[in-house]
Amino acid sequence: MSEDAENEKNAKNSSFSIETNDSQTSKTETQKTVAAPTVEALIDDDALEDDDEEIIYSSCKKIEQEITALIATGHMFKAHTIAKKAFSKHPDDIDLAQAYALVLLKTGAVDESRKLIYPILGITPQKDEATEAVMITISDLLSSKFLTEGRPDIIANIGHIFKESWKYSHHCRDLEISRELYLASFKKDKKTRIGMHAAWLSWLTGNDVQAKLLAEEVLKLLPPFGLEASFDELVNLAEAQLLIGREDDACKLYEEAMKQSDKVDYISIVTTRQQLYFLREAGFKVPHQTLEILVPPTIVVFTGHAIDHPSFQVSLFSPQIEADVKRVIAEKLHAINAKIGYSSASCGADIIFMEALQNMGGEINIILPFAISDFIETNVRHAGPRWEKRFEQILENAHSVSFACEDKYLGHDMLYRFSNHVMHGSAVMRGKFLTSDPHLMAVWHSRTDPIPGGPADFIDRWTNISTLHLIDLDEFGESNNNVEKIDPSLIKPQKFSLTFDPFISKSPDRVIKSMMFSDLSGYSKLQDEHIPSFLDFLEKLNNAIEKIGVSLESLNTWGDAVFAVADSAMRIADFGLRYCDIIENLGKKYPEFPFPIKARISLHSGPVFLAQDPFIKKINFYGGHINRAARLEPVTAVGQVYATQQFVALLYGETNDERNEYAQKELKYYERYSTEYVGVISLAKSFGQQEVYHLRWK
Repeated sequence: MSEDAENEKNAKNSSFSIETNDSQTSKTETQKTVAAPTVEALIDDDALEDDDEEIIYSSCKKIEQEITALIATGHMFKAHTIAKKAFSKHPDDIDLAQAYALVLLKTGAVDESRKLIYPILGITPQKDEATEAVMITISDLLSSKFLTEGRPDIIANIGHIFKESWKYSHHCRDLEISRELYLASFKKDKKTRIGMHAAWLSWLTGNDVQAKLLAEEVLKLLPPFGLEASFDELVNLAEAQLLIGREDDACKLYEEAMKQSDKVDYISIVTTRQQLYFLREAGFKVPHQTLEILVPPTIVVFTGHAIDHPSFQVSLFSPQIEADVKRVIAEKLHAINAKIGYSSASCGADIIFMEALQNMGGEINIILPFAISDFIETNVRHAGPRWEKRFEQILENAHSVSFACEDKYLGHDMLYRFSNHVMHGSAVMRGKFLTSDPHLMAVWHSRTDPIPGGPADFIDRWTNISTLHLIDLDEFGESNNNVEKIDPSLIKPQKFSLTFDPFISKSPDRVIKSMMFSDLSGYSKLQDEHIPSFLDFLEKLNNAIEKIGVSLESLNTWGDAVFAVADSAMRIADFGLRYCDIIENLGKKYPEFPFPIKARISLHSGPVFLAQDPFIKKINFYGGHINRAARLEPVTAVGQVYATQQFVALLYGETNDERNEYAQKELKYYERYSTEYVGVISLAKSFGQQEVYHLRWK
């Protein structure tokens, strides 16, 4: 098999890909690809290699529009993959270049984003003596032919990129460059949205007079309040009034705009909210009422019981109450304006939820807890072929299908809990981008005790009661003999017969852990004369590690390598980042080393086996997820901390819980982590591919 073919195979077998459209879904338990966007087929087609300039332009424009739409909805993985592939085929296309630059910027690659923009502007950046940053000057920009000859939409798009870049760089020059680009675009095309961007940027850069003059000019271009106007026009009117200082008029216009919310994509509302958040963070007095008017789409994480297994001795969810459950789910989804859902796909409540949300025009994202063959066997097949068919259809219609892990079930219910953690964190990540806190909707039975990964377990771990929506199955159907509590043994499915049954009886405990692997770059280049200094380095390193104060469950070393395990992603994140900082600072104190000593650190979370090591007689950890963490470390950039998608999802979930706890105590919460999407990385030793983030302090 060729290297390219092997990489493609590994990509399809990636352990986790929250934004992928690849899934394994057929009855025959073979891999099946969910229908890909037509733009992906367009990239693979020969259209970008055609000699006809019109065909090339049309193809690139369609791809650019798809990338922009994916960015707007927060699907950075797809946007990054499509943009990178399309740009590599046609690097001279301006539409693709600026779209790819925006993707890179949104995923934290600020410098790489700028490198794509400078050639479009036709300007060579220079090193700024004050900040030592490589930048372009305002005078260079104003003398650029691009401002007069460029397309107004591209000029505005690049203005947007520099505005977003300012959020990372905090260089005022980025705002000034953005202002000049928006002004140039508005001068050429008089689009009111562009005019308002130019006005706000004028205010941000200290020119209040110009800002208000631009706002007045925008008002003259729009229909007066009271006449028929579109959602976008009303928003532009509102922002112009807000800038001039007419807060009451602005609120009335936002209210009028929201009357048309059923006619516009929810992204229009999100974009409007993001603009107000941006202005508030920049110091503008944004009335809180405006944010209450602009209601964002609700993200729903779902958990629920499956249809009764034939071996149940009492009923939780009989097929007879399906219609009632479906009705109540639909009512609750409508009540909270649900647009985006994250769920598993068991027969019963999961599938009913996704069908209901899809019927409302919502977006469904499926996360499965383990290998699909085992999932169908344990969570779908017992309800009959009708549910299997619905399962297949829901996967085919889903916006994304992914796996918390693709391991076999092996009878370990903890995999359900891990999947819930990943689901929660993924929804928090999406909500952070869409300025919306996720809600939890649960179809449960109030007289059942929590089991790992079950609805009651998920409910107990949900920290924000105001975003919790419960549907009690005990209110439907039979009363289960009016017992106070249902004995778990009465509703535990009999073990199914699969090839690994003999192993299950001997299987050690399986637990969710977060882990770190690290080694020292430059260690292999040390000679014998460096060893005394290196041993001194290790002693000081050990002393510093002991002072970190993070509670770990395991910490092992092998030469220059370190392996750490903890029961939470936050603890490993804290330990890994501090460890990286210690290595960075300590390495500078040994100039005799032939190369600077820096760390490469990889972080991962997943289900692992917990057992006593037969040789050292101590508790140790085993399994494929240990290997995945280890295989990421060699391909991590020197001096950086890389984290898998699973780890980042758990980290976002845990920090969200901590934030809610602070809010309940009326304490201010400070974010301490920043994650930047690196992309899909091929792991060492042909271990497949992995979605990876760069983790750093905020």
